[in-house]
Amino acid sequence: MLTRRLAIGAGLSAPFVARAAEPRVLKIMSNANVAGIHVPGNVACREGMQQTGAYGPPDFSRLEKQSAITQILVGGGIDIGDTDTPSACAAANAGANIKIVGQFYASVDLVFTADADKVRSLEDLTKPGIVAGINTPGDTVHAVLLGALMKHGIDPARVNIVALGGSSARMRALLAHRVHLVPIHADQANDIATQGNYKVLIQPWKEFEFWSNECWAVNGDWLKKPENQRAVVDLLEAQLRANRSATTDFNWFAAMFRKYSNDRDAAKWPDDRIRGEWELLTKEVQAWPAPMPMDIGEFNKLIPIYEKAGIVGPGASFDKIVEPRFAEEAWKRLG
Repeated sequence: MLTRRLAIGAGLSAPFVARAAEPRVLKIMSNANVAGIHVPGNVACREGMQQTGAYGPPDFSRLEKQSAITQILVGGGIDIGDTDTPSACAAANAGANIKIVGQFYASVDLVFTADADKVRSLEDLTKPGIVAGINTPGDTVHAVLLGALMKHGIDPARVNIVALGGSSARMRALLAHRVHLVPIHADQANDIATQGNYKVLIQPWKEFEFWSNECWAVNGDWLKKPENQRAVVDLLEAQLRANRSATTDFNWFAAMFRKYSNDRDAAKWPDDRIRGEWELLTKEVQAWPAPMPMDIGEFNKLIPIYEKAGIVGPGASFDKIVEPRFAEEAWKRLG
């Protein structure tokens, strides 16, 4: 006889036996710009996760301003975000439940290039009439500049710093001699050097033993669910695998760069041009270390710089923001 209990049990179990669970689709948001340094992170979230678990292609979108990605994370509008570390820190210290669970890459590939006719040292930035251009006050690039000045004992208040917008605008302003120091991508610095007397003044990977520019962040309430914690570990495992491939296999990196870069001519870049980018990122910047640097003490060394930039106030800390356990678990999976 088919009892009511058996009938209910059969009704619940039959669909489970009949078909596998639908692949999970995560909402992921990332930086609108995809330079060489961003390639492994893009591979990880857009195709790598599908090799680490039951995930379909993500519901993937981009934003130009990463601080806006942080705001969307605060509101719970996405599952995982590649955002800038300063805005995540600022939001969390202002009371938002944001957690940093990984790094999109280590260090930063921007350099600060100077008009060498006027500026040959950091101290020259304090001279009357000298102007340094950045993107936005309080962003991660501003923090890099202030951190370098502070390291060399130069009071940032003595430097005239103005907001100029994106890297193309900054390059034009430098070439027109309207400003005398700007942050640009390293490959752009090589191009500029052929157009006049320009000198790279700050290479962040030489100034800082640790720097976090972009991070994987999530909403803390979202992270409480075990299935979401598993998704984070799966993403970070995919990131580590992509980091390894990018570091050791030029052909892999070149193929993925051509696939994901938002440079309109990326698909036509010759190997020698891509190789120059790859060698910079792997040998000098060391953008994709294994394991990921997720030491909370190292993150906290950034706080004085963030305070000087007006990103956070006194008493701020990364102590309750950085969650290294998920990156540690992902690393253990790789043996």
